[in-house]
Amino acid sequence: MTSTATTPAPAESAAVAILLVSASIACFALSDALVKAIANIYDATQIIMIRSLVALPLIALLLTRAKTWKRLGGVQQHWLISRVVFGSLSFVTFIQALKFIPLAEAIAVTFAGPLFITALSVPLLREKVGPRRWAAVIVGLVGVIIIMRPGAEVFQPATLWALGSAVLYAMAAISTRKLAIRTPTSVILAWVNLYVLFFMAAGVVVFDTWVTPTWWHLLFLVGVGFTSTAGQYLGVEAFRRAQPSMLAPFDYTALAWGALMGFIFWNEVPTWSLIAGSAVLVMSGLYILHRETVRSSHAVTGWRGLRRWR
Repeated sequence: MTSTATTPAPAESAAVAILLVSASIACFALSDALVKAIANIYDATQIIMIRSLVALPLIALLLTRAKTWKRLGGVQQHWLISRVVFGSLSFVTFIQALKFIPLAEAIAVTFAGPLFITALSVPLLREKVGPRRWAAVIVGLVGVIIIMRPGAEVFQPATLWALGSAVLYAMAAISTRKLAIRTPTSVILAWVNLYVLFFMAAGVVVFDTWVTPTWWHLLFLVGVGFTSTAGQYLGVEAFRRAQPSMLAPFDYTALAWGALMGFIFWNEVPTWSLIAGSAVLVMSGLYILHRETVRSSHAVTGWRGLRRWR
């Protein structure tokens, strides 16, 4: 009797992974759009607190699916706290940027994160970065400068919030990389959201930032938690099926989603400087990814699925 194969063919698995990662990025872009819609009404501490509160039950399902409940113990707490602090500050500064600049521009500037990871991996991870990757970092920063337009009449100082978010993201990603050596992704997400919920709730109480939401705004706040967690889950499932080097380029579809949502909801039209700078930034990021893939499949800068996991 001929046995029926139950393992998906590589091509089928890759196609599913691409669909999953594309849906993941769309979820994150929608989450960013929801945050922008309410960023001037609710404090970042309240937005992030509710996001984590909504995320925890969904992450519990992820823990069950991955069968990693027993792995919750033994996590390196110092790297976990580092991940929580830098990741939370990255999201807070990103929310500040969304209050003042177009959605697509804020998203584009955060793509500088992998450039900072490459630079910071030298002193923090003792990685060796060759001249070609340093050149790519410099070219990518030129792309950031083109987007931000410092010195021009149209320069938005608020873009510095987005740039700060990218730097803080890099620190969070490096912390996550150290954690991920021994800890499953689902366990990292569970601990991070638990700590973030605690710290943000404390911030709401200490700084008295709570604003009782309307039913309509409550849908937005819950939507932020649901879409961001769905994006995380879909990303985990995508990277389970295919190599990061194959999926990473699709991360840049966030630029298109940001531009589309910005135009639909706020009539934001991408400027030529945003388009040109983003193109330079994308080429730089893809080249760094290529060099990392050639050098080592375990390099931190190659693990780009974390870019949105604040």
